[in-house]
Amino acid sequence: MEPASGAQRALAEAEHAVSSEVPPSRRQEILEYLKLFGYKPDRTIIQVHITGFFNKKGGGAPPREAAKREAAAKRYGGTTFVVVGRTHDPAIMEQVIKPRKSAREASPGYVGYLWQNRDRQLRPPHEVIPLDFTPVHVPYPKDWKDVFATKGFLLAMHVPSSFAKEKSGLARALYRLGKGADAKGPWTFLKELKNFGYKPQQQQQQE
Repeated sequence: MEPASGAQRALAEAEHAVSSEVPPSRRQEILEYLKLFGYKPDRTIIQVHITGFFNKKGGGAPPREAAKREAAAKRYGGTTFVVVGRTHDPAIMEQVIKPRKSAREASPGYVGYLWQNRDRQLRPPHEVIPLDFTPVHVPYPKDWKDVFATKGFLLAMHVPSSFAKEKSGLARALYRLGKGADAKGPWTFLKELKNFGYKPQQQQQQE
């Protein structure tokens, strides 16, 4: 086994520092947070995009995909695609399934996706997402950003079609509660957000 490089040691130290600053239940908190959007561990695909390049040209979605999204938005009363949070840990680049060449050309910031069916160890996305993951609208800690020294990565997913019209309520609640939340502390705001999150009994077949 080759010895770890300086960069690898620095990354391992940064990840250890993050893990020591978040609650032991953080992985479960990530799962509960994603469930607010209709996340299913065994089915949902989480896309990963470089911050600042999300849906930028190369052009955003290809014409066929853009038309499909527009039609879905009209049909369901809202878009089904939503950014759920971010990470600055570059280790996520090693975990994603690489996208097709055509997808990279359409959106140069798209680095890949997390999906249990394609993971080498069959892990669901919430078990792979780095522990520095911070929900959208919750301030990302500056010291974490400095230690990882990356532009950051946005994580996005499709919500169930039946939740498309309702997700704006969740977004507003996240904005209201997230601004004053501490990413490192327990995510106590999850309890209140459950009132606005996806209800399993609403589920319909996602387009």
